Amino acid sequence: MRRDPLGLDEQDRLESDSARNARRLGVLLAVAIGLMLCSLALSNVTEEGPATRSIARSLAILTEVDAFLDAEYAGLRERASATTDDVALTDFPVAVVFTPEEVLATDQAGFRELLLSRSAQRVYDDGASVLREGRDDQAGFFSTENVLRRGLEVLRPTPHRIFFGLTAALAIGALILALALGLATRGYGRLLAIGLSAFLVAAPFLALAIGVRFALRVAADGADDYVSREFLQLGQELAWAPIRNGIIFSAGTVVLLGAGSFLARWSDARNL
Repeated sequence: MRRDPLGLDEQDRLESDSARNARRLGVLLAVAIGLMLCSLALSNVTEEGPATRSIARSLAILTEVDAFLDAEYAGLRERASATTDDVALTDFPVAVVFTPEEVLATDQAGFRELLLSRSAQRVYDDGASVLREGRDDQAGFFSTENVLRRGLEVLRPTPHRIFFGLTAALAIGALILALALGLATRGYGRLLAIGLSAFLVAAPFLALAIGVRFALRVAADGADDYVSREFLQLGQELAWAPIRNGIIFSAGTVVLLGAGSFLARWSDARNL
């Protein structure tokens, strides 16, 4: 058999090249899955339902809506009972209007939910610029209000479409890499190779997401400032999206690893 200058036969060299190629594909697959998990979490958070709930919670914190309604709700009901025109809370940061029937048919708690949901929908549709309508914008660049506004701009349809498209592109890329890794691996080792590449990303991603949520919980428990505590608790809620995705992907990779290991052992036993 012909040997190369290093003394390795041609078959050994080809197998070595194949193993290196499989390792490279495994690393690329792991990177693609990791990026996809991050993009998927952002896509989940910016979807209309979760986004409007997060915006409503943020507006409740920013405006101290309970104290605001304690002072304004009785007067609003009086105006609603005396007119057939739409009424508004003129001092509320988001300009939204209500029919007299909507005001009179709800108690203060019910109106609070209506006010926040309608305001959140407007911010989601039109952007954080609606918070500046009829108000002096004198907040500093790094003030809580300006940081919040920039955060609210992420929870909107355009960022969601970007994250959704990026997730789809990364999923397609991961699928192509998984198929290539399968072709570069022999027998039932294909399932093991694909499962291992995914598991080495999904499990740390899940652990990191759980760690972040735990850290936010600890920080919220120790926070003295109302605004900081409420936003830390909101962060805990948002952390459920990557945790859920991490659980799903980790469980799926465990199934792949288990199936690959079982089939490989079954194949070896059959060939004895």
